[in-house]
Amino acid sequence: MRPRIGITAYWLEASWGPWAEMPACLAPQAYVNSILVAGGFPLLVPPLPELEGFVDEALNTLDGLILVGGSDVGASTYGADPHPTNDPPNVRRDEAELGLLRGALDRDMPLLGICRGFQLLNIAYGGTLEQHLDDVVEGDMHRVQLGHWSNHPVEILGGKIADLVPNGTVIHSHHHQGIETVGAGLEVTAKAPDDTVEGLEDPNKAFAVGVLWHPEEAHTDSGAPVFKALIDAAAQYAQRAS
Repeated sequence: MRPRIGITAYWLEASWGPWAEMPACLAPQAYVNSILVAGGFPLLVPPLPELEGFVDEALNTLDGLILVGGSDVGASTYGADPHPTNDPPNVRRDEAELGLLRGALDRDMPLLGICRGFQLLNIAYGGTLEQHLDDVVEGDMHRVQLGHWSNHPVEILGGKIADLVPNGTVIHSHHHQGIETVGAGLEVTAKAPDDTVEGLEDPNKAFAVGVLWHPEEAHTDSGAPVFKALIDAAAQYAQRAS
């Protein structure tokens, strides 16, 4: 059986066909395709923090977890006041995804945090975020134009990602926030040319990896090994769980 990989879902209003601003629970198709191509079975996990036993019930059905990108994490989750450029907080997503993330870590379930998910991984370990990179670095290589991917190389420093992504790989980026303080127990595994932290992982976990870039946008190319490693770790987790 294909390992079952949870994809954390957006919770927002969306428009399609005849529908305008319809409440929706969704995820970009690139995440689904990334899991399918790598040999996994994708399952969408809606953010339901009000549901009693939500975290355990969700994780009991999964062998691995992807925490996807999206709007800014609420500053209150790491004890800060919001920056004027921040998105309106999505408390539902923040609460649900941090619960899933911490639950997965407790089980040593393989997980991959992407962009927002990378930032949540840092927060779960007690780290904080730089809320607007333009305030601390020169230039804006990470999000040159809103709604369009930016591209820049990453320097790979070590960890599991060093076996999956060649040093100097040009990645897809679209964010304005980054790491301020690294969470205790996390290892920095990649950086951007402006020294922004791009990769984090817990070396004591089977697979707890976060990247600030979007490997799903290159899932048939440079991103493929990242998802294949997650699927392989999830298959091993499923064997241990059984």
